Amino acid sequence: AEGLDTAFAENAGVRIVVRSNGSSGFVRDDFYNWPEQIKSLIETEKPAAVIVMLGSNDRQSMKVGDVREQPRSENWTKEYERRTDALGKAIAAAKVPFLWVGMPAFRVPKMTSDMLAFNDIYHQAAESHGGEFVDIWDGFVDENGAFVTSGPDINGQPVRLRADDGINISKAGKRKLAFYTEKPLLKILGLTAPGSMITPSAPAGAPVETPAPAAPPIVIDRTAPT
Repeated sequence: AEGLDTAFAENAGVRIVVRSNGSSGFVRDDFYNWPEQIKSLIETEKPAAVIVMLGSNDRQSMKVGDVREQPRSENWTKEYERRTDALGKAIAAAKVPFLWVGMPAFRVPKMTSDMLAFNDIYHQAAESHGGEFVDIWDGFVDENGAFVTSGPDINGQPVRLRADDGINISKAGKRKLAFYTEKPLLKILGLTAPGSMITPSAPAGAPVETPAPAAPPIVIDRTAPT
């Protein structure tokens, strides 16, 4: 959300509303149930769009029925797919357009492979319910697909993208992450890219339309990669 705040800082018509829960995910729905909570969040905020990003906390066992399943086992994966699908379905039922931002690579190879598998699930959950999956993967790996701590920012300048732990994302990294989200979000909101200008013209004597009201606030439901 920090990156989006920066991206839209000069656009008074857009308000970024953060509704994150840093220890949540899909596995511990006893702690925080996103498919249930998203309904009340949308009712309260009445957003123009919802942006979802979560999953880094989900590399843990999950109780399925009376059995505690290990991450990415067959039964674990089926239940995980059911829960992610439930979130997409809940947002779609509220008739709010949404973007589902994928997870980046991490320094630990096993964690990276898990995120790739999770992203496939998120992609399916988003597109099955009319949402759009935002793939940020290439922005945080090198030309060989390997994790990088530093890399080009949105202007092509070398910056540090990740923290020393190889998990958290730096301020510049968050801005880069938001860059991937800006274009589809602007399309949903019917806005032009920040800094661009459109000069309307009309034949002499033609009625001039009243400027559209400011866009409703945007609610972002995500957990920061921690």
